[in-house]
Amino acid sequence: MPDFLFGYSGLGIPIGIVFWIIALVFIVLSINWARKNLDEAKIPILAVIAAGIFALQAFNLPTGFGVSGHLVGGALAAIILGSPFAAVFVLTIVLIIQALIFGDGGVLALGANIVNMGVIGGFVGFYSYKGIKAFIPAIPAAGAAGIAAWLACVLAACFAAVEIALLGAVPIGIGLPTMFVYHALIGIIEGVITAVVVTLIFTVRPELTGDTTKQPVPMKKVLAAGLVIALIIGGSAVFFASSDPDGLDSTLLVSGGVKELFAPATGEEIAEAEDPVGWSAPMPDYALGESTAGAIIALIIGIFAALVIILLAAKIVYSSSGKRN
Repeated sequence: MPDFLFGYSGLGIPIGIVFWIIALVFIVLSINWARKNLDEAKIPILAVIAAGIFALQAFNLPTGFGVSGHLVGGALAAIILGSPFAAVFVLTIVLIIQALIFGDGGVLALGANIVNMGVIGGFVGFYSYKGIKAFIPAIPAAGAAGIAAWLACVLAACFAAVEIALLGAVPIGIGLPTMFVYHALIGIIEGVITAVVVTLIFTVRPELTGDTTKQPVPMKKVLAAGLVIALIIGGSAVFFASSDPDGLDSTLLVSGGVKELFAPATGEEIAEAEDPVGWSAPMPDYALGESTAGAIIALIIGIFAALVIILLAAKIVYSSSGKRN
């Protein structure tokens, strides 16, 4: 969600502050979770997930209906690390990097984005996954994770539709059904990616599922492989990412009457309200200049920033817990 959405109403700034307060409550709870539950084996996994989510969020995939979608990642982080607060911890850092360095999302909107993607995505994804596994014990982890991630994506989008209606950007009668339809499609991407990543991580680190009978892959190899995969995905985004607007932008276009629901995008522009913050990111739109090389460099910087910052944050929190020998 970008900052300009908060310029449609005089209540935009107060609403943004309210979401910031809600987000800060969950951020504090996520730090408390990290202090109690992180250990030296989980910290590299946390870093790999953060780098992967950053890379996958930069890679918009087409749905075939004039709208593109990317990974949200809340369900993924929560399922792998066994807590919805893990999603809040990871998504908070990823979203801060995106907003401040790359101008993706917004500074005032950051609270709402953390709530939607980290809190709602994490809690819905985690408890849906647990519920599916409890009611259908025979279902594989990948299947349960994929369904849970789809549901988390759709419900987070529906909450966002209510929020943009409160901001006066899109009437609820248009925004809610449009966001639901688009993210029911985008959620398929979310579900497939989540199922694949959960399968890979649980295979190389079976102890995350409670299975201590299998030998895990050494953590250094997991970290190195995860970083390489994230860099490949980020580099590929420069060449293969869809240029179609994402679900929120497409909803704004539909609301503005310049796009039919399932019509291909034809370069229409969103009528943006005045940005109440006006933050100037150093590398807007994940680019350094106009060149392809600049775009690749910007994405590499973002992936390493996500990896290093989450490592440092996790190690600081872990050290403060007093569990370290």
